[in-house]
Amino acid sequence: MQARFSALWTAVVAAAAIVVAQNPRPAPPPFPGTYAELNPEQKQLIDQWYAEYNRITGDRADPKEYNQFSLSTRTTYEAVTHALMATTLTDTSGQAMGTALDLVQGIEAINGKVPKARGDLQFRMYAMLKPGALPELKESKEFFRDRDNTVYHYGYPVNYRQEGIPSIQISMTKDGRHADIDVDYRSSKIPAALFNGHLTAANSDVRAGDNTRIHLQRWQGLSDWWRGLFGFPGVVDDPDTDLLPGSVPPIPRKAGGKLEDAVQDFLQSWLVEQNPGFSAAYFSPRSFACLAEYGPQSGNEINVGISPYVAAQDLAAISQAIGKVTSVEQAAQPASLHDQEIKLIRQPYATSFALYRMSNEMAADFECDPEKAFAEFDQSRVSGTASKSGTYFASVFRLKPASGNSDPITLIWTKEAKYWRVVSWEVEPAEAKPGITPDIRPKAVAAGRPPKARLRLDPALVQASHDFLHTWLIDDNYDGAARYFSPRCDECVGLYLAEGETVPASAQEYSTYIRRTLTTVGNDVGKVEHLRDAMEPVRAEHEDLQQVEHAGERAYTLIAVPDYLAGAFLCDQRSHHNPYRPEEAPALQKVYGNYYATLFAFRTPGDHQATLTLLWGRQDGQWKIISYEVVTP
Repeated sequence: MQARFSALWTAVVAAAAIVVAQNPRPAPPPFPGTYAELNPEQKQLIDQWYAEYNRITGDRADPKEYNQFSLSTRTTYEAVTHALMATTLTDTSGQAMGTALDLVQGIEAINGKVPKARGDLQFRMYAMLKPGALPELKESKEFFRDRDNTVYHYGYPVNYRQEGIPSIQISMTKDGRHADIDVDYRSSKIPAALFNGHLTAANSDVRAGDNTRIHLQRWQGLSDWWRGLFGFPGVVDDPDTDLLPGSVPPIPRKAGGKLEDAVQDFLQSWLVEQNPGFSAAYFSPRSFACLAEYGPQSGNEINVGISPYVAAQDLAAISQAIGKVTSVEQAAQPASLHDQEIKLIRQPYATSFALYRMSNEMAADFECDPEKAFAEFDQSRVSGTASKSGTYFASVFRLKPASGNSDPITLIWTKEAKYWRVVSWEVEPAEAKPGITPDIRPKAVAAGRPPKARLRLDPALVQASHDFLHTWLIDDNYDGAARYFSPRCDECVGLYLAEGETVPASAQEYSTYIRRTLTTVGNDVGKVEHLRDAMEPVRAEHEDLQQVEHAGERAYTLIAVPDYLAGAFLCDQRSHHNPYRPEEAPALQKVYGNYYATLFAFRTPGDHQATLTLLWGRQDGQWKIISYEVVTP
């Protein structure tokens, strides 16, 4: 049977070779996503941005420096501006008001991936809005006034967004002139969003998972030029046709020796010998979640037997774009990683790539399947090996195409059985820092957070919050914890139902759902002796939310909420039909004492886990949780 399968596969590959020979494919552009490929509206904004930057700094920067922006910065800009251009605004009478991009007067900054930064500081565009932007958003049918940003988007509290997923979120300064604009591709679900930071990290990255497909379902016409291996353009849409001729060996030729020799052989066979099949042999089946067309949630399934040939075809396209070279050094150069959890390894090929030893925890951050990443990290956490190193290694390099330059490419290696394999990869500027691209935001908006005064208020509330968290997470008394929830929380249930769950139909069903959710989350937390072992405090990012002093500050934050901001936490003010209306509240009075909120995030892998906020109010003379929210970056 094995022999017949091998013969059949050889015939398939041979047939594919004939097809390729008879129908040669035009060479892909060596470095896509350039300034020249932007549409006129996008170019105009880039031109204005650089002109203003040059005026302020006296520099002579060229808009074509856009070509040197990181892959994530360019894809973020193109996705955000495309969504804005594709969104036509209409007033309540149905009269067209232009597009959402017409609200933008100019760019102030673009953030792609910013390593180690919070999710609300990544994958977004900061912009100056036109003077009439805020009134137009209020009048448009396409956006509604959502609750004020209270945890993320510091400096941009005024929040407008669209219904459904995906949606454009426009967070603005109070004067409506400066904005933080991103696209949200995923909705928050309990308990996944509370524990798996790898899920929320990709909320606004158009390249992650099936975000590109989701984008195109709502806003057609976006060119997904980045959907290829290592950021180079893909060459096929269908993995079952036009496969690259040649074999992918079952065992890589140098995988059984030293790691540095395996990495060098991977690059040698790919870039010098131009034999991508030999290179593709180093890819573990675990790594195929990193293929853009077949990532988690993409909706596509890929046969494990075909996957290496898909990767080989992409590798071939890249080597063709680079051209013929006689040594690895001509096509690749080392790049750097900067993190306390990694250690540079001395090795003889340092002129071509850098090699690092990394911890199990850091390796999980590179895993392309977020569910698998969480499972692996959780297993290492339970076994106490999260901080240990020696199992995973990273090779980091840049490619040298005929024009332009690639972002750093990081390959994660580990041994499977006796052989070195690539289990995941990432194409990002790992050494990138804010400021790589021009930033002309006003200092008042871009500056750090000023310290807030702390208040000593209502010890009964402080005690209630403490008792609830201990009852829930330390005592595992889920019936007792459920009694802290007011029926007003029923409005929140429908917002965070997991896929397949139905909205409760009675008060009893709502109560049962709350208790079941508390149980699920408690079981995921596991047995802990101290709250600080399971959670960490989260800072409130609204100037009118006042922090309260309490004994558990190492585990969670308590804030006093003024009456006029209580609606920002309530679950029944999140739609066109019932929008948040702060202008109807006595904002200037800032009355405190009637509402408080508990804020925390569970200690989980990834840097972007969601925040759980619990709003407290009095009911029959007792403090109760009257609303809850899962806030993602």
